[in-house]
Amino acid sequence: MTELTQYVRRLIRFRTVFTGAVLLAGLILFSGGCGVYFNTFFNAKKAFNAAEKVRKSSPTGRGAQSDYKTAIEKARKIVDNHPNSKYYDDALYILAVSYYQTNQFSRAERRFRELLANYAESQYTREVTVYLAKTKLRLGDVDDGMELFETIFNADYDRTYKAEAAIALGEFNIGEKEFELSRSYFMAVRDSLGDETQKRTAQTYIADGYFESFQFNEALGAYLQLLGMNPDKKDEYLALYRSAVCSYRLLRIDDGLEYLNRLIENDIYYDSLGALKLMVAEGYEYDDDLTLAEEMYEEVAGSAEDKLNQAEAFYRLGLIYQYDYDDLKQAKEYYDKAVSASRTSDHGREALQRSSDIGKLETFAKSIDIDSSASQEQIDDAGFTQYLLAELYWFQLNKPDTAILEMQYLIDSFPTAYDVPKAMIALSQMYREHYEDERAADSLLKLMLTEYARTDFVPEALDILGLRGTAADTGYPAFYFHRAEDFLVDEQNYDSAAYYYQYVVDSFPDSKYHLQARFNEIWMNEMYRSPGDSSVIYAYEEFRDSFPGTMLAKEASRRLKYSPSRVTQKRSSDEETEDETRTTPADTIQDEQREDTTGYVDPLQALYIGPEGDTVTDITAGPIQVEEPFEFPTEAYTMEDRAIYLYFQILVDFSGKVVDYVLKIRSPIEELNERASETVASMTFDPLEVSQLVSRFELKPSADGRGYWLVYKYLVEKPDFLR
Repeated sequence: MTELTQYVRRLIRFRTVFTGAVLLAGLILFSGGCGVYFNTFFNAKKAFNAAEKVRKSSPTGRGAQSDYKTAIEKARKIVDNHPNSKYYDDALYILAVSYYQTNQFSRAERRFRELLANYAESQYTREVTVYLAKTKLRLGDVDDGMELFETIFNADYDRTYKAEAAIALGEFNIGEKEFELSRSYFMAVRDSLGDETQKRTAQTYIADGYFESFQFNEALGAYLQLLGMNPDKKDEYLALYRSAVCSYRLLRIDDGLEYLNRLIENDIYYDSLGALKLMVAEGYEYDDDLTLAEEMYEEVAGSAEDKLNQAEAFYRLGLIYQYDYDDLKQAKEYYDKAVSASRTSDHGREALQRSSDIGKLETFAKSIDIDSSASQEQIDDAGFTQYLLAELYWFQLNKPDTAILEMQYLIDSFPTAYDVPKAMIALSQMYREHYEDERAADSLLKLMLTEYARTDFVPEALDILGLRGTAADTGYPAFYFHRAEDFLVDEQNYDSAAYYYQYVVDSFPDSKYHLQARFNEIWMNEMYRSPGDSSVIYAYEEFRDSFPGTMLAKEASRRLKYSPSRVTQKRSSDEETEDETRTTPADTIQDEQREDTTGYVDPLQALYIGPEGDTVTDITAGPIQVEEPFEFPTEAYTMEDRAIYLYFQILVDFSGKVVDYVLKIRSPIEELNERASETVASMTFDPLEVSQLVSRFELKPSADGRGYWLVYKYLVEKPDFLR
């Protein structure tokens, strides 16, 4: 064998061995990588399946979170490192669902969309569409979520998915008060799509939808149908209780009592026994069997196990004695017992108010007792108290006939009292509302315009009769006062303004505009004429000393402490241009209510203790301007009472504007409290009314000098369609 031949053979053998080694090494590397890849996916799927099993078998799904996190960790390795793997869509599905179940909704949404966009034919497509719709809702994309659910419901999906979509659509429309539309989805679940649990859920929603839309006959049938679907104890209680309520509304009292007795006889509902007996007593009231109602309320009131039920029982006994038996003394005793049982509950607070209202009767009666030697000021005070008494009967005690008699008594017995014209207007409205006697109401208003043509209350009567702008629309204090303001503000005609202010001062000594006109004359000289001597200072000092304790006297004292520059340019209706040194009432309402750091005080007593410890009083006149009208919130639709009062302490400045407030007695419905607070905060009251109160009750200004604290009772009434 030649050397050449041997060399060639060695070369061939070397290449064969080298190639085999390379191939073997490659095979080993490939096998090892595939093994790592497959093991990662296997572990991700194993952890995911374990988490899903726990979630589906447990109502809370506790214990699944750890496995979901493991599944996320493993699946991400495949998604990030092996995008071309045949397991990519499986890993993407595991990752997205695990994100969803661990409340990582933004990440879940991105992965669900990726899977749908890139793997439209995947086995997971339909399930992922359902998940994506639910994720949209969790992210607040309600419209997109509902659109997806609508697609699922109308497409050829498995009924499990369609049922889930229908429930979501139904719940959404329930929230939108679209009861009829929601019913179509729930009926689809109940009749064909859902499992047994979903069917009961759907039937409950159907019944509740009828109930919330006041279709009590249909609601009753739906609740009875739910009872035939093997409900759990919670749904059984709801169905029977709501069936009783529906029966009451349909005046089928015996049927309602039967449903309640089924619950009472079941020991499992023992904890609800007090509430059920209260409903039974209410049924007796509907049936005009007050004796049985009293017995049942007394039975509940005698049990100290549930203070809330006890308070309600005493409260309802108070209502019976107040309205059915006209026994205010006994009614007050029951109201006081309700307060003792639970003063912070709804019924406890309402009982406190009613007890206080009844207690005012005796106080008012003592205040009204005057003799023939009484001064005009005493007569005015007695007339004002008599007016409050009549209002109390009308608004609080629901005794319109008595209210009318008390208002007529004021007119007949105190003809010279300041509030008599106001009483005539109120009495005319009582005739209009209670007796529906338009002729008598209008006649009384016309009589008032004849006998009290120069009083402060003429404009209100003119408005009711539609006589503004006629020959009758003149001669009263506000007419001349506003003419003075028009000359001052619109025309800067200071001489004419001064003439009419002086006319009010000379001609209407008893008017609420009298004091304001005197003050405005001085203020006008200071701000617009600036005489350059001490006359303005002397005028303010004289005013302050002549009317001590009044709000305007306090304002005069404040203005004596500085020397503001006068206005130098004409003001338009939209804008005022003044020197920067001028001080005006420009305080803003605080965003947060003052914090009460004192110990417990009876709420009605605390009402009349101002934030700085001073005694405050009620402002009974309504606002002259409200910038934020009250809108009744949907959250308060279930409010039991037709009307409730919220009690505020308000800080009113020199111009009558509310610049601060504290909500002292609130409702349990926070949205209602917030809306009422916004409305009260935007109010402006007649500054002359405020000035009168400050003078009459010798109120002290607030520590910061911004105004005076007063108590304002704000009435919240249910809209007519909810009554």
